[in-house]
Amino acid sequence: MNGQSDWHGRALTTALTEQPSLTLSFYSFGVMLRKTEGELTQEFPVDPAQIALALAAKVTFDTGLLGGNTLLVRQDGVKKTIVEYRPPQKTGIFLDDAETALRVPLPGMVMIRVTASEKTPQYGVFAVKRRPESLDIPLFQAPIPNVFGSGAICWGTVQRVTDAALRSSSLAEDWAMLIGSSFGNHACSGKSRSHPQDIRAKLVALEAQKTKRYPVSDLIPVKKTLAHLLGEAT
Repeated sequence: MNGQSDWHGRALTTALTEQPSLTLSFYSFGVMLRKTEGELTQEFPVDPAQIALALAAKVTFDTGLLGGNTLLVRQDGVKKTIVEYRPPQKTGIFLDDAETALRVPLPGMVMIRVTASEKTPQYGVFAVKRRPESLDIPLFQAPIPNVFGSGAICWGTVQRVTDAALRSSSLAEDWAMLIGSSFGNHACSGKSRSHPQDIRAKLVALEAQKTKRYPVSDLIPVKKTLAHLLGEAT
């Protein structure tokens, strides 16, 4: 027992007296990196942002599937993925700069946002028939214009979300920018079984019929699941 304590004591003493092989020094004029190898010591000016980026690249984090509307938050180095669920609800939809919005029911939808460093965020928007309880849930074409078959968004001249929103784990501002914008004539086909040529005609019909819930039987499958899109195909 005394021998074990003595060993730990020597190890601790050695650790406390060991000289660092790599140090950062912050001065008024900048940041210097000092590297020591044996008897040789070198010093270099460095960019703090690059140091932060290198440290961030070692960070990994994954919540798994969550219980609220935020379904998943994943950090893999500088790459951050957020998946959020928007429950079925009546929504105001503006078509082609119309002054009055259509009041139509939309199905449940999921939005995936991927950010990496200073690059433009990548999005995927899809419809779902129910709230996801696993990553294997089938996805369907989002029944709104300006969302391509791949789920990517055609933003056009719509103002993008703020930097503060991109740093957060909420997609509330992203949804507001997408749903609150005026929809044009891009990516309108292949979104509806009853109106395959133009989803806008389907939305107009839903309002005229005063439909309370979006008919999920009308949705077009994309033959992918959340697991596929997140790289976890099963």
